[in-house]
Amino acid sequence: MKGLILNNLYSVEKSVKFSSLLTAVVVVLLLLMNHSAALKLAGFLPFVLIPVHAFDILKYDAISGWNKYEIILPVTRKRIIESKYLTFILLFIFSFLLVFCIAYVIHLFLLPTMHSVFFNYLLRAMGLIICIAALVYPLTFRLGTEQSDSIMMGSLGITLGIYFVTVFMLEVFIGEVEDFDEKFSIIFFIASVLFLLISYVISVYIYKNKEF
Repeated sequence: MKGLILNNLYSVEKSVKFSSLLTAVVVVLLLLMNHSAALKLAGFLPFVLIPVHAFDILKYDAISGWNKYEIILPVTRKRIIESKYLTFILLFIFSFLLVFCIAYVIHLFLLPTMHSVFFNYLLRAMGLIICIAALVYPLTFRLGTEQSDSIMMGSLGITLGIYFVTVFMLEVFIGEVEDFDEKFSIIFFIASVLFLLISYVISVYIYKNKEF
């Protein structure tokens, strides 16, 4: 398992390093603006630039032929799927730690950045990228990497639909309460995590029955 994850990370190492550096610079500049819109963007940006590289791994595996080789390794297909999801989770956690540490240092020494607006949009960004991952993986295993661009665009569209439907449903059931934004951010994040777990089960089923 460790070897599979390391192989995944090595294949996107350069892209992740560049995106991380770009993210750090831009997030610092956004937070120093100390503006509501800048705080929202700072919460979104890391998850737009870094965890998405986990999806590129599927494409690189197909191009290099690694996806056909790894199935003959002494590991189960379930383990292979686990390695893909865990690689995404590692990049996801790294993105969170990066933006949180930057925000905390700036908050501690320069400007107050730990506002509810920042945390709300941080949770929403995490929920969105998790939902996208929950769709990209099973769809790619089912349809193939040749459709990766279409799958990515379709997953983004479906995720945004889920996002706005969740907003609408909460407005219907709990109304415009004082802490609506906080409740929505937490509920959407929790729902996205559950969605990812379901996605994992579906991906394992698809991959076990996949012919190469």
